[in-house]
Amino acid sequence: MTAPLASFMTDAIGVVHLAGQLVRDPTAGVEAYFDANVALTDQVALAAVEAGVPIVVHASSRLVYPSTLTEAAREDRDARPDTPYGLSKSWAEDVLRVRTMDTRTSAVSLRIGQVTGGDHAGIGVIRSFLQQAEQTRTVRINGRGAALRDIVHVQDVARATMQALEYRGDWLAINVGGVAPVSIAQIAHAVAECAGVPGENVVHKETTAEDLSCYALDSERARAVLGWHATTSLNSIVAEVMAARDG
Repeated sequence: MTAPLASFMTDAIGVVHLAGQLVRDPTAGVEAYFDANVALTDQVALAAVEAGVPIVVHASSRLVYPSTLTEAAREDRDARPDTPYGLSKSWAEDVLRVRTMDTRTSAVSLRIGQVTGGDHAGIGVIRSFLQQAEQTRTVRINGRGAALRDIVHVQDVARATMQALEYRGDWLAINVGGVAPVSIAQIAHAVAECAGVPGENVVHKETTAEDLSCYALDSERARAVLGWHATTSLNSIVAEVMAARDG
């Protein structure tokens, strides 16, 4: 089954495994993600081991952590997914760990924050706020906007990936977050400032279900193991995305 994949990996200095299924339907069960996120990772890991690849770097996700944490997630303590998608990414990590155990192939799973930057606003709240700012000159926040996110620039993620290719050792999970966790309210004000929307036009809408989710990442392990840290601030990310859209 892995022979065709292994043939492409001959003499490779490393494999970066980015393929997978993103969240499209929040109500979907884990079967919607199993083939792309778990079974494919199994095939990639087996092929890499068969081909004697020195290192596999796997793109995992912040969603291996639950939304109910009250402080930045740590790799050795907090991985307990609370969504089917997060569960599939956690299983993929386990598959990679097991398949590379006691082999010549090292492995890293990068638990990546909310990626944006360049000409892409990402699929989260930044895009929504940008659309509001452009279309209505108003940015609306549901509730207090206290939920926390780790926004990370795509170039910072690429740099972490390249540095992870140098890792040698047993499988390791490594968080890849932004410069600092930010609240939804902070994101709203950053978008408004970059879009020239007056502060009084950033408004809070009452909600019956306040979002208090926390997807903040402790990236100290990335600094210690990879010598990596994020360099691009939220304001710089938003300004860059807006400049690309205007261009």
